Amino acid sequence: MATMNDSATRRRGHALQQAIHEAALAELVEVGYAHLTMEGVARRSRTGKAALYRRWASKHDLVLDAVKQALPEPRAVAPRGSARDELIAALTALSDVFAGRTPLPGLTVLGEVLREPTLREAFTDLVVAPRLHMIEAVLRAGAHRNGADPDTVTLLLARTGPALVVQSVLLTGEPPTAEELTRIVDELLLPLLAAPSR
Repeated sequence: MATMNDSATRRRGHALQQAIHEAALAELVEVGYAHLTMEGVARRSRTGKAALYRRWASKHDLVLDAVKQALPEPRAVAPRGSARDELIAALTALSDVFAGRTPLPGLTVLGEVLREPTLREAFTDLVVAPRLHMIEAVLRAGAHRNGADPDTVTLLLARTGPALVVQSVLLTGEPPTAEELTRIVDELLLPLLAAPSR
């Protein structure tokens, strides 16, 4: 008769990978990145270390992949509608990350990721940058539709909305409310997309 562990080790493909990702994030919350080991993740996911090393060369690669998989794809968070709808959707998705409303367990995991220099750099390149470029593209398209010069939209401007989300978390310990996110878009971002009066 097969034991629970025997059954677990027979998992393959997506099911096994998802279990390993979940175990890596849980270990990150419980022990922190410095004390996270491949052995600990293997034990928590009820599989062997070999299954981990076949997919990831190091805990760095595993943790980064787990974080990426826990976050929604940049384009998946924003429907192709008006610039206002897309910006609100993008900022809401970011706020949901900080609030722990995604498979990523909120601020604890992000704090661990941002404390480790090489992980932070990879996280910035692979996770943060694509989302900022998506917001920049939405702003440029909105400026073009409004008859404004799309070249006035820069990556610095695209950072404004996300920066206010992060500021709210730092100052209050909570992400912005839906009303606050709408105000960021309506009172700050959209006016910047208006064509200059003649």
